[in-house]
Amino acid sequence: MTARMTLATLQPAVQRPLTATAWPVELQQALQALAQFGGGRPTQTLVTPVAAVAVVSMHGLWPAWLTLEGQRVAAPQLSAPIELEVAPRTDSPADKTIRRLISAYTKVLREPMQLPVSCYPDWPRVRAVFNHLLALQAVCHQLRVVDQPLTFTAFGPLAAETAALLQRGGVQLARHPMMTPWRQAFSPAPVLPAIVIDGTRAPRGRADAGQKADAYRRARLRERQSFARPAHPAFDRQAQPLHYAQTQPDDYTVFDLEFSSGSARQGWFITEIGALRVRGGQIVDAFDRFLKIPPHLQLNSQSQQLTGIDAALLTRYGQPPQEALADFLGFIGEDPLLGFSVKGGDLAVLARQFDLTPAPGRLLDVALLAEAGGPMPGLPEVSLSKYRDYLGLGTLLAHGAIYDAVTTHALYAYLRAHPVAPTVLAKQLQRTLR
Repeated sequence: MTARMTLATLQPAVQRPLTATAWPVELQQALQALAQFGGGRPTQTLVTPVAAVAVVSMHGLWPAWLTLEGQRVAAPQLSAPIELEVAPRTDSPADKTIRRLISAYTKVLREPMQLPVSCYPDWPRVRAVFNHLLALQAVCHQLRVVDQPLTFTAFGPLAAETAALLQRGGVQLARHPMMTPWRQAFSPAPVLPAIVIDGTRAPRGRADAGQKADAYRRARLRERQSFARPAHPAFDRQAQPLHYAQTQPDDYTVFDLEFSSGSARQGWFITEIGALRVRGGQIVDAFDRFLKIPPHLQLNSQSQQLTGIDAALLTRYGQPPQEALADFLGFIGEDPLLGFSVKGGDLAVLARQFDLTPAPGRLLDVALLAEAGGPMPGLPEVSLSKYRDYLGLGTLLAHGAIYDAVTTHALYAYLRAHPVAPTVLAKQLQRTLR
């Protein structure tokens, strides 16, 4: 058996500057040293020069066997090489490139949408590999901040080998549980996708022609319904502290707003209100209204690009804001109200445009529930678009208030251990929107 590398010998091995002529060999040596330190398989950690600059095989960085919950299990078969299309900078330390490689690989492992559905039964082992790779990355970082002990936070399954690695590397460990992934979140692809590091950035999101056409379709089809004014409106004009609901209802209304926010001249105002009435987990009615632009204000260009809702749509099909608000409050009725990450967005624009605040104990923020339950696999941050993909709702158009309300409802059902199939949600929504 190969002797285990010490921290003292690991440091110069991973911090050695890479040269312009021999960097593939030097990077491979650094990776193999890290694999040896972490109990992996150095001979299976390779850097192969090719036309795309280099291909890096990562699967030797973790041990062939992992100890989970006291049981020794084989590591999952994960073989996705990384294509390096940009050579490391001359004199750049090896660990800088290593951290980029680990970040690229773990980004795939954390996303169920990237993992083949065949990985679903092996999810604890896949997550253990994910945590082991991030632990190696933490050790590399600790070597650069020797005077300040770092803490590595591991969510979900953690192998005993990973805990030992962190202890040898001088990194403190904090453990937290995480949610079990939903099978439908996994990719139907049979293998892991190719991983490429090319140095480019993803383009910013923009509404496509289909999204804009869908907004016009919904604006034309929805007829105005009349609702009685509720005895206890969900929002009122009395300034009061925000007090969220402390219970999780079975019957509720879930809502979302699209709005324009810009300069003082452009203003901050609602462009669409979407809401769903839910009874026993079933969508039974829908509310979808577009609002006219208030006088002397302009629609923010970024809002138009993101949502596909333009000034022409709001001028032709928009409802006067006060009328739309009254109908919205009537649609909610006496229901508990659910929203997603509402404090800085939806509630702020309601306060700005209508001077409204939620009635105490009436509103439940589903984003806070998701945070309290620990992260979902693949979701290091709270993002409704991430949850949309995770819940299998990626075919629903983004940045439409009614669609975001569907995602919030689906997330709430998932958090309560009653996930709803995307096809079922789509049918319920289509039925209520007719």
